[in-house]
Amino acid sequence: MMEIPTWFGATIAFLLGASVGSFASSVAWRLPREISIIGPRSFCESCERTLPLWVNIPILAYIGLRGRCLMCGAPIPFRHFLAEIALAITALYLYLTFPLGDAIARFVLCTALWIVAIIDYDWRIIPHSITFPGMILGLLVGSLIMPEIGWRSSLAGMILGAGVLFLTGELYQLVRGREGVGMGDVWMLGMVGAFLGWIGVAFTLFFGSVFGVIGGVLTVMTGGSVGPEPLADPASDQAEADVSILRTEVPFGPYLALAAGIYALFQPQLTRWYLGG
Repeated sequence: MMEIPTWFGATIAFLLGASVGSFASSVAWRLPREISIIGPRSFCESCERTLPLWVNIPILAYIGLRGRCLMCGAPIPFRHFLAEIALAITALYLYLTFPLGDAIARFVLCTALWIVAIIDYDWRIIPHSITFPGMILGLLVGSLIMPEIGWRSSLAGMILGAGVLFLTGELYQLVRGREGVGMGDVWMLGMVGAFLGWIGVAFTLFFGSVFGVIGGVLTVMTGGSVGPEPLADPASDQAEADVSILRTEVPFGPYLALAAGIYALFQPQLTRWYLGG
């Protein structure tokens, strides 16, 4: 059987990755708004007019339109372009680095992580329609086509990932009297564990927490906020209203997604460094 030239396979991987990135952006925008991801056809988020087919060409259309809607001239969110280019590069890298089945599995996880991160950043929710199927799929691919994981580590990772965050959240609520970890984060880490095993969970939880602390500090320093509206309870007095890192709520999902994505891409190198092997 004729072997596919590396350059040809890499080109296909890049193009497919860009196309999936475009789809992932659409899913992240539509899912929390309860709009079908199948129909209607792509439309401008500002004027809501249907886009011509050529405007949906990943990467090139955004550049050609200079980041603005063809019909109304409204800015196209840069995150759409970023999703296309990021997932295109991710697909290319995975294709060149891992066996094909393993690369596809990791790319599916990275796509799910992107969708989850965007939705959690905007809405403070992580949809079960992503994480529940993700856990099942992770167990299957972790057992069958990801040799560095295997079914034992995949199952242990799913249980450990969901279990650790669940117990952490329960302990926080017991001590502080309010929710500290959402169930969306719990199932998300379970999905990560199913794909990446227990070592992947440990890495994701540790570095996701580090990234979260950094993000929280930056949020406090800049006085910024995330999500469509503040979710924290109003302060009862001025002293309580003072900015505090301990009272500033930031979504944890994007930081977990970032850490898990790093591990999914660089697991062989990180495992050797992490375990000294």
